[in-house]
Amino acid sequence: MRFFLSPFVFLFELIGFLLSAAFVYGLVLIASIIFLVYMINGMKSREVVTEYITVVEETTKTETVKVPERVCLRVDGCITNLNAETEEEYCPTCVWK
Repeated sequence: MRFFLSPFVFLFELIGFLLSAAFVYGLVLIASIIFLVYMINGMKSREVVTEYITVVEETTKTETVKVPERVCLRVDGCITNLNAETEEEYCPTCVWK
């Protein structure tokens, strides 16, 4: 058997080698991208977030004023003034107890 080196055979084998190397290189590239995406998505945040909340309590003093109870003794009703500032002006015709 005679080993014959022809440029055509050399080019044919070179093209076959380049295609197989490109195929393997593409598979490795795709696998590394998938691995990186998987690792980035799987990472948990290790940063501890501390939130300080300031609660301000407002104390409002309420004063209770004792007002004598007033009962209108008129059965037929009263004429009322809706713009009045005091109780006596609101119902001037009432008879108070």
